[in-house]
Amino acid sequence: MTILLPFTRYALILTPALASMYLENYASYGTFAFFTLLLIWIAELRRTILSARYSLFMLLIEIGFSAWMSYHYDGLMFITFYSTLISYMHLANSQFRYVCALLQFVLLNISMQGQGASNYIIANLIFIGFACMLLKLFFIEQNKDEVELLYDHLRRQHYELDDARLRLIDYARKVEHIAQADERNRISHDIHDDLGHKLIRLKMMMEAAIRILPTQPQQGMEMLNTIRDQMTESMELLRATVRRLKPNEVDLQTYSLNKLIEDLISNSGITIELEILGMPYALYPSLEFILYRNAQEAVTNAIRHGGATQVFIALTYESKQIIMNISNNGKLPDSTHIKGIGLTGMEERTGLIGGQLNISMQERFAVTTVLPTYRQVQSN
Repeated sequence: MTILLPFTRYALILTPALASMYLENYASYGTFAFFTLLLIWIAELRRTILSARYSLFMLLIEIGFSAWMSYHYDGLMFITFYSTLISYMHLANSQFRYVCALLQFVLLNISMQGQGASNYIIANLIFIGFACMLLKLFFIEQNKDEVELLYDHLRRQHYELDDARLRLIDYARKVEHIAQADERNRISHDIHDDLGHKLIRLKMMMEAAIRILPTQPQQGMEMLNTIRDQMTESMELLRATVRRLKPNEVDLQTYSLNKLIEDLISNSGITIELEILGMPYALYPSLEFILYRNAQEAVTNAIRHGGATQVFIALTYESKQIIMNISNNGKLPDSTHIKGIGLTGMEERTGLIGGQLNISMQERFAVTTVLPTYRQVQSN
């Protein structure tokens, strides 16, 4: 029960009792007052009893006692039925609630026998309307509790998804570091096993050639020629190793903004300007992919929906984040139809690694992608 509920109940008992004492003539007003206080005591006892079994028993007593007072004292004592109605319409047990309401409705009609038809109709209409209002309030409160539970559940899921996203980012970084370490180890082994052994052998052959060259010039020259040939092979091996270290040019340009700009200019004929601010540094492939896709989507939308002929891309390198701002000279979209599938996909890609996507519609329509770089910045 809420704090106001007991006061409302007692008001629905005392008010009709005082009005009935004024409207009716009773043989003993003291006895009437005693029974009124007894009804209040029963209501208070029900409120303080913790046992459900005894509470149900006292509810039946209260219903019967209210019916007796309404039947015996007439007046406005039928209003006490509404006080009892308040006390149980909020209970979760719907079967119990409806049975008690039906019992009260029957007793209300029995207790008002002999009164005027107008009082009879008014009392029944008030009872039905009061019961419906209390049921409506109960369902509103129940829906509110369900909404709060759903909100708590969604909030927990949001926290879980956020933790999963952070773990995914950390896992991706570890995978990239492990891949780089594996590649370094492989190259180290190749250099040690192939080139290293060849250099050691060449060193030994050169030392031998130095020793025999003064006494056996012909054999010494043959050995030097062999050393020269093997040094040529070693140089070719070194070049091959360096070529393996250098990424494929096609792979480098797969998600390159410069390559994207060249393709868009050649295919659409629009003007695209790229401005780079700050000191550029290497990005994780996942960040390059997001920047590439967001730029591709933003430029495509500018051409398709805004009819833009000029696009401006500003790429700002900061210590812990990279910012890409893309604006165009096309017409501004309707504010109610900004976010379509394309912008939603940009938001999802950006939010996956903890970034932000901001949309601005002032002089130009601009889309700003802010991505954390997760760099380890060394302090001086």
